[in-house]
Amino acid sequence: MSKTLLPLFAACAALLAGGCASHYQFGTTLSPDLRDVYVPTVFNEANEPGVAQAVDRALRKEIQREGTLRIVPEGEAATRLDVVVTGYKQDAVSYSQKDTQHPNEYKMTITARVSFVKLPRPQAGEPVGKVIWKKGSVSGSENFIGGADSVSAKTACLPDASKDLAVAIVDGCVGAW
Repeated sequence: MSKTLLPLFAACAALLAGGCASHYQFGTTLSPDLRDVYVPTVFNEANEPGVAQAVDRALRKEIQREGTLRIVPEGEAATRLDVVVTGYKQDAVSYSQKDTQHPNEYKMTITARVSFVKLPRPQAGEPVGKVIWKKGSVSGSENFIGGADSVSAKTACLPDASKDLAVAIVDGCVGAW
C-alpha cells in the first residue's frame, strides 16, 4: 500500500469502527438494577407430562450459565420471569428411502408463553409493575432418531429441546430494550 493511501485507509477504518460501535452494543442492554429475578416454577398447559419440569431445569441452568440474571427469592427480586409451556409436538423430518411410510427422524418442539416484568416498588413511587419483555410464543426444538412412540428417544431429546427454549427465553430477557 502506498504511503499516500495509508492515512486515507486509517481514517476510513476509524470512521467505520466508530459507526459500528455507535449502532451495536455487546452484552446486555438490561439495566443492572433489573437483574435480580424471581423465577416461579414453570407452569404446564401442554398435554405432555414432564415437559414443564425439563424446561424449568433448563431455564435455571441457562440463567446461571449466561450470567446476566441472578435468581433470587421473591422478596429480594426486582423482576419476575413467568414461563408457561403452551405446546409440545413432534413432527417427522426425514424418512428412509426404503420405507417412506415410517419416519426415522423427528423434530421435538416446545412452545412457551413468557412474561418478564419489573416488579412494582411502592416505596419508590412505582405502584404498578412494568413489562420488560413479553412473548406469546417462544419455541425451542431438537431432532431425534427413533419412532414417535419411542419413550427412550423422546426422553433423551427433551433436555436438548428444553435447553434450546431456555436459551431463547434468556436471550429475550437480557436483550430486552
